[in-house]
Amino acid sequence: MRQIVFPGALRGKTAYLLDAKTAHYLIDVRRMKAGDVFEAIDEEGSRFRCTIVSRENEGAHVRLESIEPDDLAAQQDRQLQIALVQALPKGQKFDLIIRQAVELEVNLIVPVITKFCVAEEAPERAHSKLERRRRIIREALQQSGSSALTEIVPAARLSELDKVLREHGFDRENSLRIMFHESDAANSKPLHELLAHMQNRVAICIGPEGGFSEEDYSALAEMGFMVHHAQGPIMRVETAAIFAISAVRVIALEREIWNR
Repeated sequence: MRQIVFPGALRGKTAYLLDAKTAHYLIDVRRMKAGDVFEAIDEEGSRFRCTIVSRENEGAHVRLESIEPDDLAAQQDRQLQIALVQALPKGQKFDLIIRQAVELEVNLIVPVITKFCVAEEAPERAHSKLERRRRIIREALQQSGSSALTEIVPAARLSELDKVLREHGFDRENSLRIMFHESDAANSKPLHELLAHMQNRVAICIGPEGGFSEEDYSALAEMGFMVHHAQGPIMRVETAAIFAISAVRVIALEREIWNR
């Protein structure tokens, strides 16, 4: 683990019981003992200085001391914020996409159901799927040490997407929305052109294995998504997502250089 991530929100708490796995890592692997201090973060972004108090059969007791960030909101406004809108792929591909998106410091993941999605989200399983995906994110945050606290929301229909993005700060007026399309559409624009005058918020939309339907395309265009087609072979959905995130990150973070 590169960082410890506590589940839930612990702001205002002064004590916490570590789970057995985390206690084993800190005490048996890292050889920490009572009185030793480590830093941790919860899923709401609050940071803590933690002191090990005692080990128990079910884990370990720690004392929490909040670490107040220095103007965190202002820092986030200056940093690149990325939302991945991913049409649900089949099988276990989405698990891989989630892990890699966390490693690439994506801030928000929005699973959507489009016309050609093979996978569906049964309402009775929606909560368990969301909790499982949050566990994957927490594990990836701990392993990668990412400073971006990736959030994932329940799967939504395409008709709900604009509302979800607005609620999470990726509104049309203050963010750039890009649809990565599998075909070379006439209105496809180069990424450098799209990113040249962007704000620091980008929503990236990736289609399912069957691609976007004409209805999907029209709906996304109505929401302000502009089209980019990457020249070359057709990528698998899990490859396309990581390619798109990586390309946007590199170009956006280096734009001050290539804009000179």
